Amino acid sequence: MHLRALFAPLVLGLALAACAGPSALRPARSGDIAALRTALQDDLRAGRLTRSGVVDIAVELAEHELRSAKDSEALRLVQQVRMCARHLEAPLRERSEGTDSAAPLAALALLEVGKGDPEAWSDRATDPDPAWRAVGARTLTDIESGKHRRAAMADPDERVRLSAVRAAEDAADPADVTSLLDVARLDPDSLVRVTAVRSLGLHGSEETVLRLKDLYLSAPEPVRQEIVSAWSWPSMLEAGGKRELITVAETGKGFPAVIAGGILVRLAPDTRGYGLSALMKQFDTGTARERALAITLAPLDDDAVRKAVQKETESKDPEVRVAALSKLARDPKDGKASMDALGSIAASNTPAASRARAAMARLGDARVTTLLLRDAQSKEPTPRKDAVRGLVDLGDIARAALFLADDDAGVRMLTVCEILNASDRW
Repeated sequence: MHLRALFAPLVLGLALAACAGPSALRPARSGDIAALRTALQDDLRAGRLTRSGVVDIAVELAEHELRSAKDSEALRLVQQVRMCARHLEAPLRERSEGTDSAAPLAALALLEVGKGDPEAWSDRATDPDPAWRAVGARTLTDIESGKHRRAAMADPDERVRLSAVRAAEDAADPADVTSLLDVARLDPDSLVRVTAVRSLGLHGSEETVLRLKDLYLSAPEPVRQEIVSAWSWPSMLEAGGKRELITVAETGKGFPAVIAGGILVRLAPDTRGYGLSALMKQFDTGTARERALAITLAPLDDDAVRKAVQKETESKDPEVRVAALSKLARDPKDGKASMDALGSIAASNTPAASRARAAMARLGDARVTTLLLRDAQSKEPTPRKDAVRGLVDLGDIARAALFLADDDAGVRMLTVCEILNASDRW
């Protein structure tokens, strides 16, 4: 008998096992984490953790945990899955139909991604419970709801005010401008102010540009950053935003100047020089985080920028050094040497090691896999979360799936969301 005939049944059996689907689906559905851990390891060895199979496991696990969580655990869980809410519409909708404090949070998570039932929830805009009132305010996205939307911007609860200014982004109603300017100037909550400024970016006019300029002079740093971004919207640029961006780039400091420089360097040929000057200035005067952002935004096709970035690869600050090496790692000329240098940092015990590992994963260098798997053995959840992100960035979804059975619920839900959001790119 030929060897081929002897091995044919074995090969066929292995192929059928791989096609049978992951055994981890059942324990994921029941929430048996110990059994899930064993099943995932078996599935990995058998080659059953295909990308589609892992997505199915992640959804089953998330659905079970969302449906079974109680009290404060339910609140934490809904908060954790907000970043992948559009992949979990069914369990979040079911959760929103409950009577506990997680219900309005689940409803709001759905509305933020354009799902849920805005018609049914619009009546909640006057609910005595501020959590549900925030849900109702988020549904006020048409012109006809303008009066109620603007009233919600002055609600005593910051959750309601935030929902109202986010609704204003969808409404794009010129009648909201005065109220949005007041919120951007006076609201005690920084996130609400920043969101109001972002909404104003849709309403380009000379008056709005100048009102934002007045606000810029006294606003805290996060609001100033958002004002710079708002000036870059097309209608704002034409109404004077371009002029204000150049002013910030030439005379400003900190992140607003870096952001302005990054916008101008890409905006048009006649603004490129202003942008380059602003970014180069940060290499000499900025903080470590400002220099790192300037490196990320600066174009390597400029000789002066290239030399400045190359110099920063010797920086004593780990954040700056990793940013510079990551920038050059994408370049055909300096890529290999820079990637090797990142690898040396990633394998070290220095404060920059975790940043370097993350950078290598984003750049697709599979040599970092061994280091990520070492992080996976950490007793602390933060390194394990970093390992999940790195494996997903590398496209190693099968190994990332093992974290769906982590002992820590926060790690499990981060893994769910990392996998589900990555599936949009497959």
